[in-house]
Amino acid sequence: MIDHRSDTERRLPASLMLWHLAVAMALIMLGFAAVSPGAAAKAPPHATAYVPVSLVTAPTYDADLVAEVPAGTELELTGEAAPDYIEVVLGDSVAWAPANDLTLGVSPGIDTAVTAEQTPLLDAPMADASVVSMVPGGETVILTGAHVDGYDAASHDRAGGWIDAVDLVR
Repeated sequence: MIDHRSDTERRLPASLMLWHLAVAMALIMLGFAAVSPGAAAKAPPHATAYVPVSLVTAPTYDADLVAEVPAGTELELTGEAAPDYIEVVLGDSVAWAPANDLTLGVSPGIDTAVTAEQTPLLDAPMADASVVSMVPGGETVILTGAHVDGYDAASHDRAGGWIDAVDLVR
């Protein structure tokens, strides 16, 4: 049997398949783009002393003084936090710094919050995102400043992610 279609007519199915593939790839890429911009929440590794900082042995105002560091000192964070305090590395040990005396950028202070109950730390700011870890109720998390669709970027135990803002007590 002889095929009387033109070359263009014979190639149409192949070009139509390529067009469908291109549309599918574009939709997949748009899906990734919709999630990716705000999805990368990392635990901050360092903070800077915004003012001279008194480092203490425990996260309380009456704890013993361990050291004082001048404004501008970069401090390594351990990933632990308590209300109003952030744990930092001090030589071979750790100490606690008032969160208001540190900065992650331009603004003074590092915000913390306490989980109202056990809550997931998610890998993206949406309800069906993957769980990075579970944060027990009553634990303090470090808030890194980003807020997307009702989720706060946070870190707990050196893991970064997103927590539903309704699960946090400030």
